[in-house]
Amino acid sequence: MKNKKLAAFTAAAVLVFGGYTVTPTVRLDTAFTASAENYGKFTYEKVSGGVKITACDAVYGALEIPSKIGGAKVVAIGDDAFSMLDGITSVTIPNGVKEIGICAFSGCTGLKKVVLPDSLKYVREAAFADCTSLSSLTVPDNGIEFESEAFLGCTSLKTVTLPFSVSEIGTAAFGFTISDDENAEYVDIKGFKLKCFMNSQAYIYAVNSSVPYEILDPDTPDTTFSTPVPADDDTTDGETNKKGDVNGDGRINVSDISLAAGQVKGIKMLSAACLRRADVNKDSYVNVTDISLLSAHVKGIRKIK
Repeated sequence: MKNKKLAAFTAAAVLVFGGYTVTPTVRLDTAFTASAENYGKFTYEKVSGGVKITACDAVYGALEIPSKIGGAKVVAIGDDAFSMLDGITSVTIPNGVKEIGICAFSGCTGLKKVVLPDSLKYVREAAFADCTSLSSLTVPDNGIEFESEAFLGCTSLKTVTLPFSVSEIGTAAFGFTISDDENAEYVDIKGFKLKCFMNSQAYIYAVNSSVPYEILDPDTPDTTFSTPVPADDDTTDGETNKKGDVNGDGRINVSDISLAAGQVKGIKMLSAACLRRADVNKDSYVNVTDISLLSAHVKGIRKIK
């Protein structure tokens, strides 16, 4: 995948996610660059703090990126450096690499396993997009920033565990692919689940993007998407006090789920009476737990008592 495809992804992001944006970041390789040189199958450039790999000859099997070239540390992997090298099955990224560039490994359809190094700080846009065989990803606990579409289209990647320290996650970074029709919209990857910690950036991403998730510290209270439920009863005529019947129309259905989700995401605030009915688990807060219980009721999995 090259920058043309990335542009299509970005356009789709504007259409589907609207105002969901990514804060611009400073590229690590802009301070100093020199002409390209070769080291075995790798092409590289000198940058501030070391060297950046910019291209590579065809690779079949495991790829081991050197930690040093000519005595200088490899600190970055450039845009498109390994793009479309579908013979790569695994990659060893050395400790010392701080940035993986735009589309750096995009379209590496044979790539199955990636272990990100402890030194890594930035995974740029579409860095691993369309790595359709990728099924194993290890993320270190060091405050990595994942830009938009970092793992877009990785359809074999069904589970990702993200530490609390992840500092930012851009639009459609995990759990999405692009539809095959002319609309080129984001669609969910079937069976994907994000494992994350309560109140972390990964948790916020999962809730805002409607990505299925599993909380790794379930006893930690939700302080990010919780709304206290008022105690006063201001129920009006024609409304009910039934838990789960958020809009008070006497039925529990997808409309109630939508209303609760709007409250949790900060899109549209509920009245006091609606908040009390949305507090399905009766813990005096409305949050994603209540949305999950509402969804289970509507799907017939577990009825609200």
